[in-house]
Amino acid sequence: MITVAHVLGLPGLGLEAVVEGDTGAAVSWVATSELADPTPYLEGGEIVLFTGIDSAVRRRSWPDYARRLAGRGVVALGMGVGEHLSYTGVPDPLAQACREAGLTLFRVPERTPFLGIIRAVADMRAAQERTDLEAMLSMQRALTRAAVGADGPALVLRSLASQLEGSWVAVCTADAEVVRQSGPPVAVLPSDRTLGELVGRLRSARLRGSLSESGPRGSIAIHPLGVQGTPQSYLVVVLPRPFERLEVAVITTAVALLSLHAERAVEQALFRRRIRAGALSLLLSGDVRSADALLAVAGTGSWSATARRVRVVRLRGGADQLQEGIRRIEAYVDRTSRPVLAGTPTAEASGEESAAVLLEDLPDQLAELRGVVELSGLRAGIGGAADVHDARTSAREALEALERTSARHRIGAWEDAVAGGIAGLLPPGTGRIYAQELLRPVREREDGGERLLPVLRTFLTHNGNRRQTAAELGIHRNTLLQRLQSIEQALGRSLEDPQVRAELWIALQLAGT
Repeated sequence: MITVAHVLGLPGLGLEAVVEGDTGAAVSWVATSELADPTPYLEGGEIVLFTGIDSAVRRRSWPDYARRLAGRGVVALGMGVGEHLSYTGVPDPLAQACREAGLTLFRVPERTPFLGIIRAVADMRAAQERTDLEAMLSMQRALTRAAVGADGPALVLRSLASQLEGSWVAVCTADAEVVRQSGPPVAVLPSDRTLGELVGRLRSARLRGSLSESGPRGSIAIHPLGVQGTPQSYLVVVLPRPFERLEVAVITTAVALLSLHAERAVEQALFRRRIRAGALSLLLSGDVRSADALLAVAGTGSWSATARRVRVVRLRGGADQLQEGIRRIEAYVDRTSRPVLAGTPTAEASGEESAAVLLEDLPDQLAELRGVVELSGLRAGIGGAADVHDARTSAREALEALERTSARHRIGAWEDAVAGGIAGLLPPGTGRIYAQELLRPVREREDGGERLLPVLRTFLTHNGNRRQTAAELGIHRNTLLQRLQSIEQALGRSLEDPQVRAELWIALQLAGT
């Protein structure tokens, strides 16, 4: 970076500071202008050179002139002075105006052509660019050497952190979980948002999105890693200062190298996913031995040895939701090395997709899976616990539980359905039709204010005890016998038959009568 101090210190030019503002400011270029207001033609970062030819105008407007230049971002003002120029020395009012505006002002002797200053700064820029290019190539070579090492991603991260002084460098998952880092995590990011919030802003843009923010606490840059598809990881770089151009170039190189590693990791994950899906299919068909043999190919432990009691969970939702859910499950597997298998999604007539998941019958795993369902917006049916050799039973139960879920109640468990009795296991639509048909003859027999269904419910509640039934209904025992006889005539079946009683009780439960 070329600063005002560097320009003032150029040998042989005789530049002399009159007012010292921010001499550490970066110089973008040197411009010459005798206009009373050259700011429309400036971009900021320039040193402006002038001689003050229009002196009559200048005398009346030095304060406005200095303020306009400072406001435009001009870093210094150089005035040519001498016996053959408009001014033999820098006017005191101009010096005072620059002092008030915080603008560096320096004297250019008559013997020093403005073109000489411009040429000297251009030479400095060219030399700096050569130095930056050589430094960038050196850094890129170091990153490339690191990338081909045994643990490429870790070495690239370490090399990048060493080249960015004071930096914290990390790779995180799409859920903002840090999996690699150059050192202890920073206490506070240079942003008012958390890492999860920042990564969340990028995920919808996939590989097209990146983020760079600067503030009083420093700068942060986040880049997606990968070559195609949805990124599964992100590079995070935090600096206690703004990013310089060379640093941005080095980070870009690191992103490219880490993306190649990330793509290889995605291919390996796809291979493992297919292995796990195939093993799950074998387990659900009862072929545990073949499933274990297939998992051994992927370096996964034997299910028959590590998980005696299992559960099957059936997930359902949109294609993107299901993909997100499976991604979160796989991240949990990679993070904990727990034996969890996710099946291949299959399309359903409703337009949604579903997939089976097999996991150990452990509270923490069930809690993790429930969290995945909530975060991904899926619905899930959880089968009952079963021996690993009988996983297909849990799979059937999971499907039954899934059919009882809704947009409001998105998780159903087989135990909850069983707790509701036989009535709770029947499909709601089928159960209502069954109840209506069985009770219809009794309903049609009601007349004269006589209500037979409450009599039937009370009779069944007391397990056929006529004395207790009559007492609760507040009617004579003979009246009760007449009404029970009417019910039997309507049904064409005896209430003494235990099967009939059971069917009627279930029907009354389903009908809510």
